[in-house]
Amino acid sequence: MHTPGDNAVLADAGAVDSDESRVEVYVTTDTSAAPHKAGEPRLYVMYDAANPDGDKLYFTEAEWDAFVLGVKDGEFDLDESGNLP
Repeated sequence: MHTPGDNAVLADAGAVDSDESRVEVYVTTDTSAAPHKAGEPRLYVMYDAANPDGDKLYFTEAEWDAFVLGVKDGEFDLDESGNLP
């Protein structure tokens, strides 16, 4: 769910069945949904595209950069049982 002025989707977990979750991210300058981050020039908003009205995660630019580095470093990789090591 995007609002006017939002940039295009930045990340998509790929094509999956419509019954499954899919993470999408967009960038916005509207901080009204995350008032604790109101001083930020832009926020990265992550949500489940299968449930666009559900909970969202709001990242500042620094938080987003740290999250992306963690993903690249394998910090969130699951083991063979599907658990975080």
